[in-house]
Order: sequence, then C-alpha cells, then structure tokens
Amino acid sequence: MNLDTDREEPLMPRPGYPEGLRLARWLTDSIGNHQMRTATLMLGFYQDGYWLRRFTQDSALAGMIASTEPETRHLGGGMSLVLSRTSPEPPASIDWQRVADLLRTPELLADEDAEPGTDAPHLAALEIAVSLAAGRPVDLCRAARVLPASDWREILRHLENAATYV
Repeated sequence: MNLDTDREEPLMPRPGYPEGLRLARWLTDSIGNHQMRTATLMLGFYQDGYWLRRFTQDSALAGMIASTEPETRHLGGGMSLVLSRTSPEPPASIDWQRVADLLRTPELLADEDAEPGTDAPHLAALEIAVSLAAGRPVDLCRAARVLPASDWREILRHLENAATYV
C-alpha cells in the first residue's frame, strides 16, 4: 500500500513465486466446483504450470481459457448492482470441455519448443486433469508408464484431495 494515497497498488508476484501457482490461483478465483478447482491447481503445480502457461501464452491454444463477466445482481425497481473485483485481471477459468475436445487430436497439443518424443508425460497429466474436471475417462496404466515418479506423486496428491472432498 502506498502511504501517500488511499488506494492499494496491485500485488505483484514475489521473486521466486512460481508462475504455475500464480496462474492456478487466478484461474480458480471464480470456480465454485471443487473438482475443477483441484484439476486447475494440479495443472498449476505440474511442471510449474506447463499447461496453464501454454493456454495463456500459446496463440494456438488461446481459446482454452474462458473469461467471465462481472456478476450483476438485479435489486428490483430497475436497479442493479455490478459486483466488481479488486483484482486487476478479469476472472477466468479453463474451458474443460474444449480441452477435452482438443485431446481427441493430440497432435494439435504438440509443443513446438520441446524435444521430440517428450509430449507423452505432458499429455498424460492433462488427460488426468480433464478426467477430474470434466469426467472424461483416462487410461491410468498408460499414464503410470509415461509420467516420472515425482510428477505422478504430485498428481496423486491432488487426486486424493479431490477424492476426500466427495
């Protein structure tokens, strides 16, 4: 907060603050569904937000993030109230159905900057997140074979969180 004025300045991420976690927090801000929140957080922790960064930075995948409009409540008598947010960024979330549709053609998700043959673990993590958020079936046997143990443990931690909430 600037002591010379009455307004608060926007919070900037601290140095070392993981980009994936910052994106996940932004994307879960307007989500009420626990499974979708958990899936988004899982992607935020996976490889420092690999998929969240691609959804926000790769122009070919730009439609995977859906912005939401500010909520308007009608008070009656011709009056309405627009609920504004204190965040400088508009609320948004992952369009899980669109991501599920895109998984049918995984070649569209190929990362041009990655080494050839390294997409399998990334796709497995995304498939698990889509399964959690949108109920799409996933082949866990294949995922277990391609995901490194450290990534698999992190994903299982998020799945356990989602399972204990139900």
